[in-house]
Amino acid sequence: MTDTVIPATQATTGTPGIVPGRWRKLALVVAPLWADNNESSVLSTLAPVIVAAVAAPAGAVGYLTSIGKFISIVFGPLWAWVARRTNRKTAFAVASGLAGIATAATGLAQNYIQLIVLYGVSAAFIAAALPIASEITADLFDDAARGRANGYTWGAISLLGSVLGPLIGQLSRVPDGWRYGFFAWGAVTVLTAVLLAVFFTDPAVGASEIAAPPTEAEDSRITWTKVRQMLRIPTFVLMLIQRLISGHLLIMSFGIVFLVHTYGFTTAVASIVTLPFGIGYLLGTFGGSLATDFLQSRLPRIGRVIVLQFAQFGFGVVAVVGTQHDWGGIEVFAGFWAVLGFMQGLNPGVNRPIVAAVVPPEMRGAAFALLLSVFEALAYAVFNLAAGLLTDVIGLRGVMLWIPGILMLINAAFCTILYRTYPRDAERQRALVIAQARPAAAG
Repeated sequence: MTDTVIPATQATTGTPGIVPGRWRKLALVVAPLWADNNESSVLSTLAPVIVAAVAAPAGAVGYLTSIGKFISIVFGPLWAWVARRTNRKTAFAVASGLAGIATAATGLAQNYIQLIVLYGVSAAFIAAALPIASEITADLFDDAARGRANGYTWGAISLLGSVLGPLIGQLSRVPDGWRYGFFAWGAVTVLTAVLLAVFFTDPAVGASEIAAPPTEAEDSRITWTKVRQMLRIPTFVLMLIQRLISGHLLIMSFGIVFLVHTYGFTTAVASIVTLPFGIGYLLGTFGGSLATDFLQSRLPRIGRVIVLQFAQFGFGVVAVVGTQHDWGGIEVFAGFWAVLGFMQGLNPGVNRPIVAAVVPPEMRGAAFALLLSVFEALAYAVFNLAAGLLTDVIGLRGVMLWIPGILMLINAAFCTILYRTYPRDAERQRALVIAQARPAAAG
């Protein structure tokens, strides 16, 4: 059975836009999203020892990460389509369970080729998490609360992952410790899939809308016609491009490798920066989402755009300052990583609500699949592939200067265009939803 679009009055406790038990349901969605999202942390944290264990080339981390993201470009939209055609809860739980099995199997790799194959298989299932979870979150929370919901989600994910980061790093001291990392993370992922399958109840498409769209089945289908309509929304197209030039994603995959090879830290010591990064990310998502919602209430036309632009500019400046000089002890680098985490943490609480505000509810699944599983994944893949190739040409320090640094300053300048398009597109979508709801109310 396909997911249906339901009137808001059927999904609330009497307060329009409020879905019953929405925070509890969000926690159940976040659990497998956290497990799927942080599977790559085992690879990035233990990269130096994994490369040595399977006799991989120096750029293996970039190659593996890019392969995984290229795979998600195909499978992210595919899983979004499967979820809409069947059942979102079932599709998400099954994909997460299979991702956990594949992640555990990755720990059995005996050589570089096997590592590529097994990591690629896990990526095919992990690709389901972002588009499905993002769509469900938009259906659980109305426009006024989406910033906080997304901020809390990604803050919790980052904090949990960052607390585990230094612990994962200690596995570098254990013979074949990286294998145990994949085994353990696979088991955790399977457990979160079981929790989702047993305890989660889907709120249904459009449940959080104060004025919900009509309920005809045609409105809940993802068609190429609707995708083309979605691509006619200027703000959405600009957000796709903005994600395509988001070089900050490289910090997560190459940060520890950079510190080890450029400034001589051991893997166990370099992995310490994941904790302050996660704390900074948490402050960015929690505090940033509250600030974003407050600013949006005061400046509804441009509040979110201001925060989005500030996040890109701040990250670019700190990346340039923090990576281009040997600051000595890991403590100083940890401080820079904390600020980088804060700036990056501002993004989920603002970019998801921007997209949700300009795209019709029945198209959000496809919108998030394009934004996160295609364009963000494509950027992540290209930047990691480029980093792997450019390391031998300009060095990791040069890579960090141009991709997380200068490119992010360009990104900030690009966001200026949104000041013109976002207010118009958000108001148009709001008016459209209200207009669609009037015939049903009159009937």
